[in-house]
Amino acid sequence: MTIDLDQTPLHYGASYDELSVDGVVPRPHWSHLMESLRAIGSEELERRWGRAERRIRENGITYNIYSDPQGANRPWKIDVIPFLISAGEWRFIEAGIIQRAQLLSLILQDLYGSQQLLADDYFPPALLYANPAFLRPLVGVRVPAHSYLHMLAVDLARSPDGRWWVLSDRTQAPSGSGYALENRTIVSDVLPEAFRTSNVLRLASFFRAQRTALASMSQKDNPRIALLTPGPHNETYFEHSYLARYLGFTLVEGADLTVRDRCVYLKTVDGLEQIDVVLRRVDDSFCDPLELRSDSLLGVPGLVDAIVAGNVQVANALGSGLIETAAVMPFLPGLCNHLLGEKLKLPSVATWWCGQEYALDWVLNNLDSVVVKPAFPSRGMEPVFGAEIPQSEKRKFADQLRARPYEYVAQEQVALSTAPVWENGHLDSRSVVLRAYVLHTGSGWVAIPGGLVRVAEAKSSGNGSVVSMQRGGHSKDAWVLWDSPVDTFSMLRPRSEPLDLQRVERAVPSSVADNVFWLGRYVERAENIARITRTMISRVRRAEGAELGCLMRLHGCLETRYSKMPKRKAPTALELEQELISVLTDIKRPDSLASTLSEVSRVGGNVRERLSTDMIFLLGKLRDSVQIDPGSQLLEYPALLTACLELLSAFSGMERENITRGFGWLFMSIGRRLERAIFLARQLREITTPLAEDDWSLLECLLEVADSSMAYRTRYYTTLQPLALMDVLMADKKNPRSLDFQLDHLADLYEKLPRHGVEELKAMREALTLLRAIDLRKLSYPLPGASTVPEDTEGLARLERYFRDMEVLLRSWSNNLSARYFSHARSLPITIGQ
Repeated sequence: MTIDLDQTPLHYGASYDELSVDGVVPRPHWSHLMESLRAIGSEELERRWGRAERRIRENGITYNIYSDPQGANRPWKIDVIPFLISAGEWRFIEAGIIQRAQLLSLILQDLYGSQQLLADDYFPPALLYANPAFLRPLVGVRVPAHSYLHMLAVDLARSPDGRWWVLSDRTQAPSGSGYALENRTIVSDVLPEAFRTSNVLRLASFFRAQRTALASMSQKDNPRIALLTPGPHNETYFEHSYLARYLGFTLVEGADLTVRDRCVYLKTVDGLEQIDVVLRRVDDSFCDPLELRSDSLLGVPGLVDAIVAGNVQVANALGSGLIETAAVMPFLPGLCNHLLGEKLKLPSVATWWCGQEYALDWVLNNLDSVVVKPAFPSRGMEPVFGAEIPQSEKRKFADQLRARPYEYVAQEQVALSTAPVWENGHLDSRSVVLRAYVLHTGSGWVAIPGGLVRVAEAKSSGNGSVVSMQRGGHSKDAWVLWDSPVDTFSMLRPRSEPLDLQRVERAVPSSVADNVFWLGRYVERAENIARITRTMISRVRRAEGAELGCLMRLHGCLETRYSKMPKRKAPTALELEQELISVLTDIKRPDSLASTLSEVSRVGGNVRERLSTDMIFLLGKLRDSVQIDPGSQLLEYPALLTACLELLSAFSGMERENITRGFGWLFMSIGRRLERAIFLARQLREITTPLAEDDWSLLECLLEVADSSMAYRTRYYTTLQPLALMDVLMADKKNPRSLDFQLDHLADLYEKLPRHGVEELKAMREALTLLRAIDLRKLSYPLPGASTVPEDTEGLARLERYFRDMEVLLRSWSNNLSARYFSHARSLPITIGQ
């Protein structure tokens, strides 16, 4: 078995200083930048950087650090001082990473093909067959352009003697190139003079090559390309969204795609559209729950079958994560000689796979000088620094390694080089790692000039630092200072050239329509809960007897299945009070206001790239609007609810005035009207049962909940009667809070959707016709204290059945809308009773 027998640990002194040799005089390729920074001055640099940080926040550039208090909206951290690479040094790095990409692609091609490397003893079978990333269903499947790797990311570090070493390879879904592009945009804007006069190699040609390479994977002239993302909760979701817009691809999640007849289709509100190429950012095993990982909610059922049939091309090819393990590194020098007939240009940091007996012995004898990691990253083990293991635990850890040695790999603990960073108005230094990217164009390999520089959060210690974005690190732009003219191509049209005006609406994926539909519903649901509970809280302390019964009927309009009140006896005012607090603040209760607002934030976050900055800010405020101290008094809640309703009103204003009237707005508005209609039907049903004189206060409550008190009083003054209230809340075509208004608008909005169902539209129109056929003047409603009591109450019974049928219709209508536009399943016939 061919391995690198000569690899020995490097013996480090002080870390390599990227800026200078002696800590005073800058290296030649740093001199111009340092002069430019001195010319700008610290005050001006701070002012410019403050502007850049505002841009980062306003553009929503984020990176999610798991379990971080700042959550999914943590701003991306960039250092204003770029990392400089000289032309000669870049030529060496570029040649090394391109060779590495060729080598790794050939290894994958063999391991998923003839497996001759195993037969010839160049690759250990245990390292292949024990690896969970080896996807057996993909063995023998052809890959696009005969390369498993569309893109490779290589993490590089410089040793104290100035040499570059490879720390790791990212082969399945390498991230960071989009952040590198955004870093370049921001830093070149902060330092325009230095950038313009430094002859920096541009990045746009790399992304142009990527777009061309992906398009060439398909045999079609204008292939449909999708970028598959795990979704908004992924740490690099901003990058996925940013690259999709920049390259002109459709951003999709697994739920957006479906496989029919071994072809992959995008579910849109216009119907199914075939996808030809998928640029994936989902890890291998999660891509297909049918063939790979059955518990995955991120993938596309049947994707592997579509790949095998050759009906879709996926980059990077599924299964490429097989060699993402550092355990492969000891074998690369021999494999390079065997497959390419060349010496490995960029060596890997000293690495030992413990699956070999001599390597295990060496690691156990030198534990203090290595970092032990899982050989297979999917195991989820954190790196263990041998020098930090307590002496009393070392024997136990050694036994753990001996028990399953093939699951562990050890690497030398690297002393990383340091580069200048701008911190608190002056220059400091931090440890850095360069992530470089190589792209397969279909006919060869190209590297992005520079890449993404990751910076340690803390100052480097004597034995190196951990550089990780997940551990709070930040990033730098990398400038390759070229020694000849540079290509100034840009993917963006120059400002001096006029744009072609267009008003073509882009396709709306079904998941986007689904999210904005439910955003509308949850916002309206939150408003109804807030209005009902505010009305009840202001009365519950003084309620008793009949009035307490009225409040219970109002509570019934919530139709909650999670009530905390006793079910076998009439509740007391105190029990109802505790129930209201639960309805407001219990985040674990699905029908609570807090839970509903959390859902508003969740579905809004799923489509944040389609919402304005103001609306995203408003959704965040809504999520936090019902947080209150546990010791607060009930009387404090109405003010909290009023503030919450003000935010919900602001959302309504933005929906009406700020959102383009496209399909997204249609679904959001349909969601709001549908939810309001359901609540209205439920509330109106409460008064189809004749009210006793003691129940009359329910009418005032219903008017207050519907925010229609003034509409009622301008017509009927202060005399409250059930039929008059129905006239305002049910039949008034001009009242935006009436049931007639909701049904009329639902029908009009639905008719504007593509592929709308004839039966669904007919059912809504029939429901509206039936509503308008109801003549409230002909209904007999018993009034308290009247001299005659009407004998015929059948009209009220029919009206009660109509409202019940209306609720059933609206829910069925919603299900059919979901089936037609969101899941693309068959809808069921619906009607409303006569």
